[in-house]
Amino acid sequence: MEIEALRQATLTMKDPLADGYRSLTEIRSAYRRSLTERDAIAAHLVREEGWTLSEVAHAIRGVRHHTDWAETIVTWTEPSGAVPDAERLLYPAQQTVEELRELHSLAAAKIQNSEEKPLAHEGDALERLMAEEGRLQQVRTFHDTAEAARDVVGANLVAHHGWRPRQVAALAGAEVPDITAAYEVARLSPPSEADTEYLLELAGLTDHLRAATAEQAARVELAKSRVSTAA
Repeated sequence: MEIEALRQATLTMKDPLADGYRSLTEIRSAYRRSLTERDAIAAHLVREEGWTLSEVAHAIRGVRHHTDWAETIVTWTEPSGAVPDAERLLYPAQQTVEELRELHSLAAAKIQNSEEKPLAHEGDALERLMAEEGRLQQVRTFHDTAEAARDVVGANLVAHHGWRPRQVAALAGAEVPDITAAYEVARLSPPSEADTEYLLELAGLTDHLRAATAEQAARVELAKSRVSTAA
């Protein structure tokens, strides 16, 4: 039910900033929860029901040889107590993860492909300036949130999977200090969130929002000049 609500919100978004920010924030939160729930089931199957790391890797990644990745997930995940019928639960849990991941891609693509329309104003120059400054704050907040998510996912590769910060920074289009600053948060995040495609997606969104911030800042400056002219 949650996924359907998120999908509808994504498909019907009208404002790429306000609606897009809300959709992506909610999708990322649901995605992280779904990873935690799925990983707990997988860890239980290894610890309590005799599954091999190869079987976990095949169920989650589709390939059996990613056993190092599976071991990292299982080792990091805290025991969750009894999980009745865990084997049956793993596959729908994996489906939920995949659906939310695809939904994040859909939302990010819609935001990046949408055309930002100038704000419509019927008021005076000062009211227009205030509206443009409010829009600038919106896009800056969205950019900062996307950049923080990019850095945490990148730092996850360092904290849990042995990547070097310089490697991750180059892939993400970030500075090395951006990645290392997110290390402590990443260390507390599910290792399964480390996904190079997810990182590239967040990096592209961050770049798009950086450009949108610059464009909106220019609109603010234009609005300021109109206030000065009207004074």
